[in-house]
Amino acid sequence: MATPHPVYRSLVRLYPSAFRHEYGEDLLAHYAELVADCGAQAARTRTALDLAITIPRYHLEHVMTEQHSATALSIVIGLFAVGGLASVMTGVGPGGILFVLALVLAVAQRSTLARALRVPNSNLRRRRLQTAAVLGAAFVTSYVVYLATIGDTWSSTATVLATIGTLAMFGAVGFLIAGLLTPHSPGHRIAPTAG
Repeated sequence: MATPHPVYRSLVRLYPSAFRHEYGEDLLAHYAELVADCGAQAARTRTALDLAITIPRYHLEHVMTEQHSATALSIVIGLFAVGGLASVMTGVGPGGILFVLALVLAVAQRSTLARALRVPNSNLRRRRLQTAAVLGAAFVTSYVVYLATIGDTWSSTATVLATIGTLAMFGAVGFLIAGLLTPHSPGHRIAPTAG
């Protein structure tokens, strides 16, 4: 037996999966009633506009959860801070302005950032601490190479090493703080050591 309204059924698949699982059958039933009451052409006309508006809206709502918003905000603040630091170190561009923007965003959105840090998530905590360790190793490596290669004159290699090392240092500190502030999940237990 053929599926009733296969085109509309395939269009319903464009909604986010959580919405589709909860309301998909209701949408199909409503569309079938609309076709029975008004005819297929009128039903298509009415639902085309609805689909064009609601599908992007529900995808946006799905993406813009509080955790996703905090992650995007953290990335933007980090990019402004890194851009400001790179600009100050190279003497090119508006470094101070980017730092001020990062600071203003961080202060203005401090409660959003704080709530995102306090969400219990052991995997996220582990990833943040691992990222801090990798950035710390990158800082130490670039610093050692920088000290070994620096001479009487400042070279482009020294600039690159100093930039990488400084960015890695700030990133390591930031991820370390974020990782330490992220609580373990309630079910997460630390295994006792044998002793």
